[in-house]
Amino acid sequence: MADNDMNSPVPPSARAITALLREARSLSRRADRLSAGAAMTDPTTQQLADEASVRVQQLVHHPIVLERQLQRREKEAVRRGP
Repeated sequence: MADNDMNSPVPPSARAITALLREARSLSRRADRLSAGAAMTDPTTQQLADEASVRVQQLVHHPIVLERQLQRREKEAVRRGP
């Protein structure tokens, strides 16, 4: 095994990605509710809530990308065979 192989991170499992995506989506719904509630407060609170909502959307997007990468790796492995 090369040094590069030992230093590369282990890709997350499908189960871990699914759990991360579920939690991120839950957080997204809460951030959206927070942003909607902040509309009734001061502008700084509204801005911070909106920024948090955008960041959480980015967090939701990342596990989706990981999931697609995992699916591609699985398809490639099936094509290559045993």
